[in-house]
Amino acid sequence: MNTDNKKMAHFILAQKRVEQLRDFYVHLITYCTVNLLFLIFWFFLETSMPETFWRPAFIMMAGVAGLAVLAHGVFVFGAKYLLPKSWEEKKLKELINKQNQHNKYE
Repeated sequence: MNTDNKKMAHFILAQKRVEQLRDFYVHLITYCTVNLLFLIFWFFLETSMPETFWRPAFIMMAGVAGLAVLAHGVFVFGAKYLLPKSWEEKKLKELINKQNQHNKYE
């Protein structure tokens, strides 16, 4: 593969990555805006707010949509932010040390 093809491949990958990031941010902004509008509507326009404000419908809608945004974020940014490699290494060392301590006393 010559250098022009490599540059073009890197450019296409970068372009796809930017598109994924843009789509995630649009999804996040849409989620926040819609939920904010529902909160404003139910809080200010409903006359019986205390009885109907925290309806299960709003909580379910916000929860399911929130999980969708979270899943989209994990897809775009990867799971490395949830459990980074340094955490894995730290946990591995901790388990090895525990095993060594356990073997010492046997």
